Amino acid sequence: MGLDGGTYITRSDVLRGQSWELATADNSRSTRGGNASTSAAKDRNAVDPRTVKSTKWSTCSLSNQQLQVPIVADYLGSLYNREAVLEFLLSRGGAFVDDLAQHRYLNQQRASKFGYEHLKSTRDIFTVHLTDLQDTQTAGLPTATDAEAPERFVCPVTHLHSTRYPFVAISGCGHVFSDRAVKQMTDLSCATCGVSFTEANLIPINGTAEQIESLKDLNTSLLAGSSITACVLMATTAKP
Repeated sequence: MGLDGGTYITRSDVLRGQSWELATADNSRSTRGGNASTSAAKDRNAVDPRTVKSTKWSTCSLSNQQLQVPIVADYLGSLYNREAVLEFLLSRGGAFVDDLAQHRYLNQQRASKFGYEHLKSTRDIFTVHLTDLQDTQTAGLPTATDAEAPERFVCPVTHLHSTRYPFVAISGCGHVFSDRAVKQMTDLSCATCGVSFTEANLIPINGTAEQIESLKDLNTSLLAGSSITACVLMATTAKP
């Protein structure tokens, strides 16, 4: 891939960069660089987990733009701007909304290593209703300092911050709560709108890797069950 000036990055460029990282990772006073290690260099480039979580809660998983209403989630718990998903689905079908849409689509697929293959139609997403911290009128809510990741969303029941505690969305209505709040809903009805839900309707938002894998397995099972049901219906309604 070309750099400014029409040059191409080479293996030597990469090695020089790695050598610089190793050199700057050495904190010893020895002229032989006795404390330099690859692990130290990697630690310097490690991203703070809190920053990662804050980014997931503030930006669209597809476009990397700031989340803006209407916001949707998929059944793996990722958040998106609805317009970004619609453009992605159109691009997937070969209908590009503008001259740059094809480039955005290819970049999204490349960056995610085709991790959005589960987004095939609007049935694979649902609108979520998040409680913005700035919109709450509850007295005494803590505010983030400049040294902390900015908080944006909170639970409407417990006022816990989304980047610090586990949150789930009720897929039937789209309202988002902290895990702690859902455990208080002993009648299994949404605290905001009263819609009934089951355990299967609770989608962890920006959950752990284990939760995401469980959701993938569940969705695969549901799709397989739907396919079998469709085949059975076709077979029973087919004319002799």
